[in-house]
Amino acid sequence: MRTGSGEERESALQSGWTVEAHPETVEPVVPDPEQEDAAAHTSDAGEADSASAPAQMSSLTVVLLGLSGGLFLLYAWVWMSWAQYYADVNAAVVAGSGSIGGVLQQIVFWIAPLAPIFWFISALVLTRNSTRKLTLALVIGLVVTFPLPMVFLSGAAL
Repeated sequence: MRTGSGEERESALQSGWTVEAHPETVEPVVPDPEQEDAAAHTSDAGEADSASAPAQMSSLTVVLLGLSGGLFLLYAWVWMSWAQYYADVNAAVVAGSGSIGGVLQQIVFWIAPLAPIFWFISALVLTRNSTRKLTLALVIGLVVTFPLPMVFLSGAAL
């Protein structure tokens, strides 16, 4: 810090730092509107760069994505555990379905647990620029892909 004589002294906050008593004031730079208009008309590449830059997500949106993504992964894990639990029952159903029916039954049976993950990814891809639509799609997905066997069949499994 400078004393009245203009000398610097050591700050009490951190050793080695110096603080000026009367810092010079810096006037903010005000851009000239005429120069901005001329620059905007001459630079088409600048407009393309600013238009292609994606909007940054808010903190709340990132937290929403983390929580819902975690729930969708949990849903997928529960669905997969139920698919493994009922694999023997599914094998019996496949045996009576014929060759094409058996293949389709196996595909649907083992792909279905991935539905929550597919829903999450498709919600992200299809609603890139709208936070409200993304929130709505994630809430609907959490309701639609909820693992119902966990609620209704948990007593029967015990």
